[in-house]
Amino acid sequence: MKNFIFALALCFCVTACGDKPAPQKKSAESEGGKAAAGGGVAIADASRQFLTIEALAPSSGATERSYFGRTAFRPRALSAVTAPFAGRVTSVAAEPGQRVKAGATLFTIESADASSIRTTLDQARIKVRVAEEGFARQKEMVKRGVGLEVERFDAEMKLRDARAELDRAERSAALVGAGQGTAIQVRAPVDGVVVGVKAAAGATVQAGGDALVEIGDPAGLWVVADVPEGEAGRVAKAKSAEVLIDALSLKVPAKIVGIAPRSDAETRRTPVYLELEKAPEELRAGLLVRVSVALESSDSELWLPVTAVLVKEGSKRVVYVEDRGRFVARPVDVGEERGGRVRVLGGLQAGDRVVTKGALLVDREAEQLL
Repeated sequence: MKNFIFALALCFCVTACGDKPAPQKKSAESEGGKAAAGGGVAIADASRQFLTIEALAPSSGATERSYFGRTAFRPRALSAVTAPFAGRVTSVAAEPGQRVKAGATLFTIESADASSIRTTLDQARIKVRVAEEGFARQKEMVKRGVGLEVERFDAEMKLRDARAELDRAERSAALVGAGQGTAIQVRAPVDGVVVGVKAAAGATVQAGGDALVEIGDPAGLWVVADVPEGEAGRVAKAKSAEVLIDALSLKVPAKIVGIAPRSDAETRRTPVYLELEKAPEELRAGLLVRVSVALESSDSELWLPVTAVLVKEGSKRVVYVEDRGRFVARPVDVGEERGGRVRVLGGLQAGDRVVTKGALLVDREAEQLL
């Protein structure tokens, strides 16, 4: 019996000893911050020394922005040469990069229309000669008193019709050019540089179809910069710009002369056109450039250091604002980033005291800085 009582007491002692309270997790206060009863987060004085808090103020003065761009021909400086008549290309004389003079042969085509037009021109010339002779004869007869005025008038009308027909034939023949038979030599309409050649010997072409040769005027080059659509309006008001041409190791002053009426649907960028004050002789189309523009800051623009913005839940952006000793999370919308600072589009106003450094000490659940 004594043994039974002793065993029962021993079992009771073991059970009581194993019934210890579970250890509690560290509070937020022990980590440096704790949730306050009035909302927000309170930070211990020992941790506050690691925070930088700044009052948000509108930016002022001019800021320099850089954009990538390229050199290109102005629309009026680019001539597209098509086939004047349907036919087949027999030879191509133009090559990309070649400098040509107005009237130089670019390519030759064989066209049945050419033979017909030239025949019509020859017939029109003969008809005019016959009409001129008939009119001259009737004038002389009337002068001698052996002719009728009505016959002279009829001869004059025939001469006018013949000359009008010849004029139409000559305009058509001007498209065909000099030569005989079915061959048509297509010539350069202006001086310039051959930008592209799509004509190929043996290819069948249609009148007024795709451009077979493109000729650009080197004096008509300008710069096209790709600007975020939200900044295009400010860039248009810029007073100065510089274009850095890496391929030529040159930096050239420029002025903004226009903005495209629409943005690219995919990149959301707007083409801005600049004219170089003194274009170098070796300038050519398609060169990659960097355009620097001095922009005047708007009085209402607010900017933050990127270290102030925390990323939560994958895409949510928040900052912490000091409010009566506590730190309150404030969702924000941000825009472009430059020079380690990001533009605030919404969620804050001037005068807000924002934690610009050490925000991760306030919110340890944030995934990363911006």
